[in-house]
Amino acid sequence: MLRASLLVAVAVAAVALAGCGGVKEKDVTKAQYEQQLQQIGDDLYRAANNLGQSTATGIFNANVQKLQDTIHDSADSLDAMRPPGVKAQAANDDLIRAYRDLADQFDHVKDARRDSYPKAIAALLAVQHSEPATASIRAAERLRKLGFRVPVSATIGSGT
Repeated sequence: MLRASLLVAVAVAAVALAGCGGVKEKDVTKAQYEQQLQQIGDDLYRAANNLGQSTATGIFNANVQKLQDTIHDSADSLDAMRPPGVKAQAANDDLIRAYRDLADQFDHVKDARRDSYPKAIAALLAVQHSEPATASIRAAERLRKLGFRVPVSATIGSGT
C-alpha cells in the first residue's frame, strides 16, 4: 500500500514538473522571426483556402479543423521564439494569444455548418470580425511599425 502511494506521488510530481516546463523560448534574429512569420502566413493561406474545397458538412468541418490546427501550431511555433526587442516580444505574445483565441472561434463555424452552409458562411464572417481576429491584426501592425515584415496572410480577419 505504501509503495503504491509512493508511486502515485512520484507520478503526480512528474506530471506537475512536466507541466511547469512549458515551451522554452529561443532567442532568434529578426530574419529568423520574419522567416517564421512568412511560413505561418503561407500555412494559414493554404489552410484557409481549403475551406472552399467542399460544402459537404464532413469535409468542410474537417478543413475547419485543419485550419484550427494550423492556427494552434502557428501559436506554438511563435511561443518557442523570442524576437529581438522588448516591444517585439510583447507584440509576439499578443499575436500568440490572438491566435489561440482565434482558433477557438472556429468551433462556432463547425457548429453552424452542422445546421446549414449559409450559417457556416455567416459564422466565418463573424470570425473574421471577431476580437481575436482584430487582435491578430493589431499585433501584426505593431510588429510592422517595429520594422518587421509580417505578411497579411499571417492574420485572419478583416479588422473592421
